[in-house]
Amino acid sequence: MISRFAIPFLILVLLVSFSVTGKAQDDCVVKLNEAEKLYEEGKIEKIPEMLNSCIEAGFNKENKIAALRLLTLVYLFDDNLVKAESSLLRLLKEDPEYKTNQAIDPVEFTRLYNSFNTAPIFSLGVVLGVNSSMPRLIEPYGTASFDAANPKYNAEGFGYNMGIRSAFHLNHQWDIIFEPSLTTYSFHVEENVTNYNITLANESMTYIDFPIFTSYIFYKYNSLSFYGELGAIYGMYLSGKYNGTSTFTNNENPDYEGSSITMTDLRKSYLIMGSMGIGSKLKINRGNLAFNIRYKFGINNVMDTDIRYTPEFNQILSEYMDIDNDFSNSNISISISYNYEFYIHHKKPTNKSNYDVLK
Repeated sequence: MISRFAIPFLILVLLVSFSVTGKAQDDCVVKLNEAEKLYEEGKIEKIPEMLNSCIEAGFNKENKIAALRLLTLVYLFDDNLVKAESSLLRLLKEDPEYKTNQAIDPVEFTRLYNSFNTAPIFSLGVVLGVNSSMPRLIEPYGTASFDAANPKYNAEGFGYNMGIRSAFHLNHQWDIIFEPSLTTYSFHVEENVTNYNITLANESMTYIDFPIFTSYIFYKYNSLSFYGELGAIYGMYLSGKYNGTSTFTNNENPDYEGSSITMTDLRKSYLIMGSMGIGSKLKINRGNLAFNIRYKFGINNVMDTDIRYTPEFNQILSEYMDIDNDFSNSNISISISYNYEFYIHHKKPTNKSNYDVLK
């Protein structure tokens, strides 16, 4: 049984702890104010000793950043470049998105800051999107002639995708983007089988897509950037369904709805697409919210021609009196993603007097 004195004792311990922490922070704030006055007076010798213990433990984040900035200024004033760089690296580790203020920062501080790579190296995020399929007929193989068959492919609702987005920043404008995702496509096909019979079918396909894009920021306004991109996509086929209805235009027979057919063995194991698009991204805290519109052009035939007339394919022929065509799947997609930026601060290649990398 917990003693009736245990809870009051724990509360007392917490109160004392908060009180001690609060007093330590207050003492460190006083030291920071005193150190700033000493710096303004040019008396810099004691400032590192005053601030170092509080930097280790005692400052909140805002005051710690201010103290590290002051230490950097002190070491610059003292011509101790090695320690100035070390202090600035600690500052950037504490606040990776720290920016200088030309109105108050000495030119030496700004010059030292600019000698470091302070831009994010890469970002990692999650992406969600929808797509509308636009299948492209390559060659008809219906039971009727091409003119009579007149196959028509259209979107059927929307497909969806979700995945991971990683962008490697080559510089301030160019990115290389990897965006593996689980993607579904759906479309509708209408084809004349005979002079009096039409097949209406819906097909869904699921892929794991492995895209790679290169993007270029062509316009930037404050926190909003606009970019164009080009890329290629390799899709690995997972599964698919084919559902259709045979409609008789002479009204002599009722419409026939066939059974659902699994298409895994009837489709090629991959889909290759070229991609082009535009997008925008809005900086939000240490990340960005990206919006993309892409046109993806299907390149290869998704029909597995080796089994067109094999028994596995006869189910479509017997159910719908049709033979599948050669086609590829193009689509338009819209996606949105949130991406978190990662930094590795170090001296730029032309400024390696004291190369150091934050672990």
